Amino acid sequence: MSVRRSLAWAFSGQIATVIVQLGGSLVIARLLSPYEFGVYAIATAAIGIVQVFATFGLSAYVVREPDLPRETTDAVATVNALLMIGLSAALVAISFAATPLLGEPNAAPVLRIVALSNLAGIVSFLPLAMLQRDMQFRQLTLIGTAGAAVQTGGTIAFALLGASFRSAAYAALCAALVTAGLALVMGRRYASFRPRIAQWRPITTFGLQMMSISGVGALNGRLSDLLVGRLLGVSALGMYARASSLSNMMWENIYGTATRVMFVQLSQSYRSGGDWRATYLRSFAVISAFMWPILLGLAVLARPAIHLLYGERWLPAAAPLSALMLAQCVGVAFGMNWELFVLRGETGRQGRYEAARLVLGLPIFAMGCLFSIAAAGTAKIADALIGVSLYYPHVRRLANLDAGEIPRVYLGSGGIALCAVAPSLLLMIRHGWSARVPLIQVCGAVGLGVLLWVAAILLTGHPLKDEFTAFRRRYRERARG
Repeated sequence: MSVRRSLAWAFSGQIATVIVQLGGSLVIARLLSPYEFGVYAIATAAIGIVQVFATFGLSAYVVREPDLPRETTDAVATVNALLMIGLSAALVAISFAATPLLGEPNAAPVLRIVALSNLAGIVSFLPLAMLQRDMQFRQLTLIGTAGAAVQTGGTIAFALLGASFRSAAYAALCAALVTAGLALVMGRRYASFRPRIAQWRPITTFGLQMMSISGVGALNGRLSDLLVGRLLGVSALGMYARASSLSNMMWENIYGTATRVMFVQLSQSYRSGGDWRATYLRSFAVISAFMWPILLGLAVLARPAIHLLYGERWLPAAAPLSALMLAQCVGVAFGMNWELFVLRGETGRQGRYEAARLVLGLPIFAMGCLFSIAAAGTAKIADALIGVSLYYPHVRRLANLDAGEIPRVYLGSGGIALCAVAPSLLLMIRHGWSARVPLIQVCGAVGLGVLLWVAAILLTGHPLKDEFTAFRRRYRERARG
């Protein structure tokens, strides 16, 4: 499957996922209180801390390896199964000490339910990883969209049935089972494997290096949630979790989708000796020009967005949401760094940088928690700036880029983003940053911003212009056919 078709399938699925998740969150916000949302967030934070020791990034190993005989896939699947079993056992053990460890006894049943969900990952791991390696994003999109629909619909259904803070956990279990079933059907040619540990050394070495990168990053986020819950209370954590879940939805479903496709393309170019440097630079330009307008726009419109979507009682989540969106804008500035470190075999170095971000950023976040969730969200901007200072020189080095190439991408994509956000910014200034801006005016500002965004891309000759041209060409060909 080509890169454009892969992106089209991936983004169509993620757009559907965002619609489902966003629509579901509107209902869930009216069924569950900030406290109930906070209980699930505390359990999720504990799960995330335990998962640090299981974030081996084995899917990336499958995608990256030039040669992948059956013995290797069997060994990778075996290591993944052992990790999932160990993770589930740890969650069950922690659930019996939820009160002293987490300060919230209601988190215990959530941990036990999620422990069962993780076991389904043993079945779905290898089919999903191999489908990604082979760029079968149509199947991956269908599986992911179905899982998201079950997760969201199940949460609503269980909440209506009175499951309270357990609702999302029960839904996650159902979604994991559906995902595993679909993975076995759509990736059935990859589904069988025999337990094998003959090649565990290179797999474990790669996994430990990935754990030091992704695991430390996840640990940073989960410790942040626990700090909010401990210092500001469970209800405040519910507000902060509402903001962070919305920001994560945007990040994972848009940025994460694009980089997953680009990572496969970069891996193929790297394995074949192609011009993967040009692939990286073009990908970075496209992603930044697409992501920055979305993130900045939501940062500007955070107050009316929260008010319109979730109602008056969730309005305190607007300030941290705006700050988290700005932090993600900074994060895009050194984006796709993980892909470069993996391809160039320098995951150990990146692990040290992620540890440095944790050591430097977490105390800043804790200081923010002493004041408010808005100050805590603002601290994430400082964490992202630390990331820029650490990663920028190495992104240039690993991608073999000249000194002015990334700044030129910043200028081009940043100018396009400012054009797109300008109408919304002027609207909010005019209304004094009120949460009650009329919906018709918000829609008008967003629509005008989209038009200015398209015009800026066409006038500047940005790489996204080629994507527009290719889309128009395919549309005309289909219309003639």
